[in-house]
Amino acid sequence: MAVTTDYVNALGAGSGLDTKAIVSAMVNAEGAAKQASIDRNTADVEAKISGMAQVQSSLNTLKDAFSALDDKNDFNFSAMNNSDPDSVYASFDGSIAQEGTYTLRVSNLAQSEIRESVVSTEPSVDMNNGQAFSFDISVGAGAAHTIDMAAGGASLQAAADKINDLDIGAKAWVVEVASGQYKMLLQGPSGAANGVTVSDTNQLFGLNKTSAIVQTAQDAQLTMNGVSITRDTNNVDDLIPGVSLDLVSATNTDVVIAVSQDVASAQSAITNLVAAYNEFEKIFDETTAIENSEGETGALRSDSGIRAIREKVKELFMGESSTPGSDITRISDMGISLQRSGNFEVDTTKLADALKNNFSDITKIFSANTNNESPYGTKPRGIAGDLVVQIDDYLSNRGIIQSRVDTYDNKVQELADDQKSLDAKLESVEMRYTKQFIAMNKIMDEMKSMQKYLEGQLDNLPYTANND
Repeated sequence: MAVTTDYVNALGAGSGLDTKAIVSAMVNAEGAAKQASIDRNTADVEAKISGMAQVQSSLNTLKDAFSALDDKNDFNFSAMNNSDPDSVYASFDGSIAQEGTYTLRVSNLAQSEIRESVVSTEPSVDMNNGQAFSFDISVGAGAAHTIDMAAGGASLQAAADKINDLDIGAKAWVVEVASGQYKMLLQGPSGAANGVTVSDTNQLFGLNKTSAIVQTAQDAQLTMNGVSITRDTNNVDDLIPGVSLDLVSATNTDVVIAVSQDVASAQSAITNLVAAYNEFEKIFDETTAIENSEGETGALRSDSGIRAIREKVKELFMGESSTPGSDITRISDMGISLQRSGNFEVDTTKLADALKNNFSDITKIFSANTNNESPYGTKPRGIAGDLVVQIDDYLSNRGIIQSRVDTYDNKVQELADDQKSLDAKLESVEMRYTKQFIAMNKIMDEMKSMQKYLEGQLDNLPYTANND
């Protein structure tokens, strides 16, 4: 196609072309292929980084789910019923509570001895006419301790402070019993064997008198399943394994405490584990998909190592436990089945039945009947234990996940370096093209000047069209 426009004449000066736009277009064209490659690789590695972050997160979530069932103690699901919590309050540790029905009857509560002193008009007023004073005190079969009080300092408050400083189990404090009347109360530990003995030959405070005793020390007395029991405290945690009792009041009727296996909680824990696995499967399906229903591909579709993680985890989850039980050897034996969708589904009726009839087997196939098993070595650890160790290996500093992360980080740096090099190259190209167009414009300016000169000379010649 012939050029019909005389740009030199039409545009007036220089080339008249938009050299900036032309240079920019030429530079972009020269770097287009390399820039497209960098952009394409950058988008690819960013997608892989995002996909790997999802994989790492799903593995951590799955590990947490299996860690909740990798110890035998994790299967100590218990429930407790108490027929009279107002009389006997009970709390329990479901991981160690012993199953059974326990019938209690409380005859007496444990209590401590309490003594009261004589009356004083002020807590800190001296009661011995400015004279020094001393008395002895002991608790139960313990040694006697002498309390010395300086002259002018034999007050109820001073005596109470010195008793407390002994730290022998006895506590003393001063109370106002009526307006302007103060007494010191002295209390020992609970239990019949923990009476308080005060030796005061002068009977200054009156604590040594039998009449000073306002409450006698006694033990708690109760029966549990017909067995008579005595304790020196109302807080009893050594009768039923895993259960702590607070005796609140004596009872005229039996208090029944029943500790039973909590199948519902166990079923919930296993169902939650299956849900966690399904979420893990979903993430891996998305990130490694060759093509999904919408025609999209996963960022890690070509990573055979990541696909191998998925297959290994599924194998350990579905396969026979490394510590099989007698009747239950794998998850399918308890009503957990793989669906066509790729998800696992829980048959709640079958799972409840399996937990009711084969609880020990289920505990074994998940935990190997061990607690706090070392992650080192090849010892069988059950489904949950084996998977926790395997996932730990994937997530370790030397594992496949970190290896991929390091590779992507290196690729990001390489692409950044490539971009920097390309930018430097294109800057140089831009400068070269710009110089060439400047030179061209200079030549065009000179040519236009020559044109005008010649046109002027021609116009001044005789016998021209303008000089007829």
